[in-house]
Order: sequence, then C-alpha cells, then structure tokens
Amino acid sequence: MAAVVGDLPGVRARWQEVVREQPAAVVRISLLASYTIDPVLPYLGVALHDAGLPMDAHVGPYNQIVQQCLDDASPSARHRPDVLVVAPRFEELGEESGHASGLRAAVDAADGAASRWGALLVVVLPPLPTRRSALAEGLPQPAVAAREAERARLAARPDVLVVDGEQAVRAVGSRQAHHEALFRFAKVPYVEQVFAELASRLAKAVKAVFGATPRAVVVDAAAPGVEDLVDDLRLLRGLGVRVALTDRVDALLDVVDGWSSAEPDVRDASDLDRLGVFDRLPAVPPERVDPVGPVSDGVSLADFVAGLDVRVTCEPVGPDTAEKVAEVVGRAKDFTLGGAPDLADPTRIVLAVRVADRLGDYGVSGAIGLRREGEDWAVDVFSLSCPVLGKGVEDRVVAEILATTGGRVVFRHERTPHNDVATRFLDRTDLSVEER
Repeated sequence: MAAVVGDLPGVRARWQEVVREQPAAVVRISLLASYTIDPVLPYLGVALHDAGLPMDAHVGPYNQIVQQCLDDASPSARHRPDVLVVAPRFEELGEESGHASGLRAAVDAADGAASRWGALLVVVLPPLPTRRSALAEGLPQPAVAAREAERARLAARPDVLVVDGEQAVRAVGSRQAHHEALFRFAKVPYVEQVFAELASRLAKAVKAVFGATPRAVVVDAAAPGVEDLVDDLRLLRGLGVRVALTDRVDALLDVVDGWSSAEPDVRDASDLDRLGVFDRLPAVPPERVDPVGPVSDGVSLADFVAGLDVRVTCEPVGPDTAEKVAEVVGRAKDFTLGGAPDLADPTRIVLAVRVADRLGDYGVSGAIGLRREGEDWAVDVFSLSCPVLGKGVEDRVVAEILATTGGRVVFRHERTPHNDVATRFLDRTDLSVEER
C-alpha cells in the first residue's frame, strides 16, 4: 500500500503554535503504551484542536501499562483523564508474545483503571509482529488469534472503543512502517506516518464520544420495529446528519422522504471510515468519578509484581558495562536523582544494576554512584530505566545500598520537571535525603 501523503512537518509546526496558545483543555487524555508513543501527540493534538476539543495529554512511562493502571496514585491516574488510551505491542509482552495472556492482562488492567478513574477506554489493538525472530517462532498466527479474541470480547462493551493499530501500519506499508534504528535509540518503533495514521483513528474515537454531533448514522433496515425510527431519521437528516440504510433499503425508501437508492448518503465501508463511523459508540461520555482506591477485585499491583519473579543484581562497572551505564544515566528522566555527574570520577564507586524477570532479561537497567565522605557515604547517582520501574526494583537496589554502606548513607537529590517518579519514591521512604 502506498505511504500516507500529508504535510507532517506542517502539522508538527501547528502543534507548537497550539501549545504556545495554551487553549483551555476540553478533553484530558492519558496514553499508556509499551513503546514510546510521544510522536503521536502533535497529530492527535492538532486533530482534536481543529474539532474544538483541545486536549491536555499525559504520556505514561515506557512499557508501564499494567503498573500505571493498577496504581491509583500513578501519574496517569493523577492526571484525571477523560480518555485512557492503551497501546501495547506484542514485541514487549514478553516470552508469550503473540498469545492472549499478555494482551489480555494489559487490557484487563486498563479496563479496571478506566472504570475507577471514570474514563473512556480506547484500546489500540497491537499490530502483528514483523521481526524475523518473531516470524521464525510462529508468532503471527497466535497474535492474530489474540487480537481477534480481544476484539470480540470488547465488541459488546458500549464503554470501550477499539482502534486497530494494524490498520495504521498497513496504511503506510509494513515494509516502510517500522523504524528499527529509532527503536534501538529511543524505543520509537514506527515512522512518523504511522503515528499520524494512528492519531487520526484515535481522534475519530474521541470526537465520536466528546464531539458535538454525530457525522453519520447507519440503520439496519431489516431490524424489527425500524419503521418507528422514521421520524427521528428525518429529524437527523434535517440537522445535516448523513443517514445510511442497510439490507432492505427499498422497503424503507417509500416511507422515508428524500432518499434515493441511486445516490445513497453512504456507499461502502471506506465512506464509513472517512466519516468516522464505528461499529459501536457509547451513548454518552462516562461519568466523572474520583478514584476509589486500589483494585478491589482481580490482580493487585503487589500480586502482579510478585508473579514476575524479578531478579536484581548489582555489580561494579567494568569495560563491558561502562557504555551502557553511561547511556542509562544520560537518558533517565523519570527515575533519577537529577544532574549528570562524572561517572569516571575516581572518588566514586559506580555499580551497574541488572534486571530480569519471567518476561525477559532487561540487561543493564540502572546505575548507582556512591561517594565516601569520612565514615559515611553519599549516593549522588541512582538511575533506573523505564521498563523496570514499578516492579520493586527500586526497593531492592536501596537494600543493596544499605547493605554496602551499613546504613550510613545520604541520598543527594535534585528535583527536576521530569523526575517525579524518583521524588515520590524518596518521599515515601525513611532514607536520609538532602535536596540540592
């Protein structure tokens, strides 16, 4: 399929203008993905702004869907979203990638969170895996089954909308859609055109619920009692809403004025997609409610973490880990003590943090910097990468630090606009903390 045509740089420039204007938000959106989904924001923001629905969006940490949804004190929950968007990828769902369990766990956690937070849930069905290793393992077939199982399971839910990520990938073309280099560098798996396509579909979902009026109505003419809707359909047409009749169209054309079988309002599925018509729509946006506390049924955050079999080891940095440690410290923003200390300082002991669990081996995922100050110690480097957050890794690393220093340690901390996760972690501990 041909690549999507559009002025993507122009849209991104317009988004910067919208951000500078700071319009009052009409819709608050939390986006959770197993990959870096930030590139979708300009295209989604401009589409909703042009529809009269300026958004206030919060993007959760990379690959933290379940953890954010199970924690009612998470940044995603505290954003108080009207819309919760969850976008998992099979590639990050672990060793059982492509099977129903990983996808269902993410959707169930999001479903519970949306209910507690009073948000409309929009589930992005993950595109099929395309990596050669995935194909060799025979994952596409179970991935298809997992996608369709979730689609069928959610079909009867009027409070959930489904957006198909595979359609966004195919609109660009599977060979052109993926950005392997950018994924290795920043966990961004797709090219800009895919994010633009995905944003278009997400915007349609949001507009369908929060917009002023529907764009089209599709009526099953074969349904019992449909004749009773004639007056309502005339009224809708008078308001400018397009109306399409399916099945026994001729049977109703005689009683509904103004329709012509030769020139129907909506001809086929492509028209429905263009007009933003979905299989089902909630009747009204979900009522705003305050979070009611932790999950009362189903898996809890503690249960989820306990079932991961998380393994954490700390080791002195060597030639094989120095580059990775520097990368983790340089890129960490959500969990970091702040600043960028010199890791080559001979007065500092630097430890590499390795993390693994039943979903996979994350390798070097953190770093600790310890400096001796007389008989005491100071920690001025404590960085963890996003994929391992919310799994109890933070507490295990602190236990290692306390064991190494005999408890005679202070954590030197600098607050930044981004490291709220680290700040909240330190605030809830009994550690000695000095804020710089």
